[in-house]
Amino acid sequence: MSNAFDTYFYHLINQQLTADWLDFLMVKFSDKFFWIPLYAIIIFFLFRQFGKQSLLILFFAGLSIVFSDRLTSGFMKPLIKRERPCHVMALNPRVLDPCHETGSMPSSHAANHFALAIFFIGIFGLKKRTLTVLWLLWAASIAYSRVYCGVHYPTDVLVGGLVGSIFGYVCLKLYNFTNSKMTWN
Repeated sequence: MSNAFDTYFYHLINQQLTADWLDFLMVKFSDKFFWIPLYAIIIFFLFRQFGKQSLLILFFAGLSIVFSDRLTSGFMKPLIKRERPCHVMALNPRVLDPCHETGSMPSSHAANHFALAIFFIGIFGLKKRTLTVLWLLWAASIAYSRVYCGVHYPTDVLVGGLVGSIFGYVCLKLYNFTNSKMTWN
């Protein structure tokens, strides 16, 4: 069940603000394998800047994803049981990505990527504005792609982004606490 906000913005994003080149790009943005080169670059720069400490950073980055994914996919979706818009024929959805039977609320893609974005903003420094903006645009573009591809409502990605941001921040604080107790030689 959706509300007027969701219906309006779903139609706008999924059916009006579209283009063939954007269809291609949004499907790629939703594909987790598309981002493997970016993840490799991140790991390279982590090891270059932080050395052995990178293993701890990667552990807590992974933990932020596990926490956000388990809460959204394992608990919230089964509890809320919101039907995905791609299954609602009255919306006349343009479905560009597989339309799973799992619930729609919240978006795990949005949660996981915002968890990483917030965590890495904290790791690489909030004062580096360009990097901060790039992290947020990256997570937001993935969240947007889920609506564009027809598989989530806008509030699904907003809630997912909020959940992920909370876990990214919590894991950053856990990392900072743990790192302060360790000695690196």
